[in-house]
Order: sequence, then C-alpha cells, then structure tokens
Amino acid sequence: MKKLLFTLSIVTLFLTFTNAFCQDVAYAFEENNSSETTFSSSNTSNTILENGTYSYKLGSKKVIVSIKNGYYTETYANNEFIRAKIDWLSKNQYTLTIVDLNKDNLPFKEGTKLTTKITKVKGNQYFYKSDLIDTHKTSWTGKFKKAETL
Repeated sequence: MKKLLFTLSIVTLFLTFTNAFCQDVAYAFEENNSSETTFSSSNTSNTILENGTYSYKLGSKKVIVSIKNGYYTETYANNEFIRAKIDWLSKNQYTLTIVDLNKDNLPFKEGTKLTTKITKVKGNQYFYKSDLIDTHKTSWTGKFKKAETL
C-alpha cells in the first residue's frame, strides 16, 4: 500500500509539473504569435496613429476623434469640442497642448498639456494612458477605435 501511494504521489507531481510547463510554453507561443503589439520603442520616424478618424465611448455617447495636420480634435454632442496641437515624442507617445475648447466640466483649459502613451494595439483598437503634465496626479487609461474607411 505504501508503495502504491508513493508511486501515485510521484505520478501526480510529474503530471502537475508537466502541465505547468506546457501551459508556460503555450502562453509564450501565443504571445509571440499574437496580433497584439506592445510598444516600448522611441523611434520617431513613424507614429502609431495616422491622420484619420477614431472614436471612443464616453458613457453611452460616442466621441469622434480627428487627427489631421498636427491637430487632435475631439467632437462631442451639442457642438462641444476640444482641439489640441499634437507633438509626437516617439512612435507611440505624444503631447497634446489644448488650443481651443468648448466643453464643460473638464480639468482642462487653453494651454493645458498632457502626455499620452499608446500602450497596446489590438486590431483597430488603440489602448492608452494619459497624464496631465503639470500635476502628474491626474491620469487615466482608455481605448479608442480607428474608424473604418470606405
């Protein structure tokens, strides 16, 4: 009986370690072959976001984001908007300087600066982290989606 328990214990340990090893290998394989990209480059020859239209949800409302000719514009319902100059720091990080806005209840005003880093791209979704430059106490994360082109 002791020999049987010892054998079962050894087999159980073997199967446990084999299973854990196989899961690690499968996870590493999936990460290397995933369509997701995580960035850490500071190459400024290209930028992650192209000129174009993007969108995100704010509660149940859709916000339209336009990037064109060095400007970033968010358009909300009721003719509200935020317009900022976009300066790329690297391939996946930029600074926005608010140049014009017509939106209530924001911690922004003209001249406010914030940095945004694109942390991950998954298909046409861009995940980011933003920080107000002056305070570094106000930060948030989110995602937006590139609009389909016709």
